[in-house]
Amino acid sequence: MASTGKIEAFLAEPRNIVVAGVRRDGSPHLSPNWFYWDGQRFYVSTTRHRAKYTIFRRDNRAQLLVDDCISYRAVLVQGTVEVREDIAAELPRFRAIREKHGVAVPGDQVQLRGLIQEGRVLLAITPTGPSVGLNPIQSRGALPA
Repeated sequence: MASTGKIEAFLAEPRNIVVAGVRRDGSPHLSPNWFYWDGQRFYVSTTRHRAKYTIFRRDNRAQLLVDDCISYRAVLVQGTVEVREDIAAELPRFRAIREKHGVAVPGDQVQLRGLIQEGRVLLAITPTGPSVGLNPIQSRGALPA
């Protein structure tokens, strides 16, 4: 198993996270997203009109996948989702997502107005499971080298 430090470094790199939830009919719903990991939770921005907003308000179970298909590194996480709708309180996490992925972030008031106009909410995903942590997947190599 990879060390916690190596996993943290992997999650700090700009990459997508695939978020999976369960639709009302029992079928899976997956979507790629930008994310921010603060060492305790994954944060994903979405909007009220997206399927994952409806899914996670009804059923908070999630599966996450962060992978690097070039070097065969991945992290798979089970978790529970909290939908956070107080945009002003979550501004630092919205900012962290954008900064991590190299997007310029306007001042707080401009950013707040934009997030509200877009109907944004924040998914805060807490890892769960037997180890209550991250579970590295190994394909053809160790996570990370």
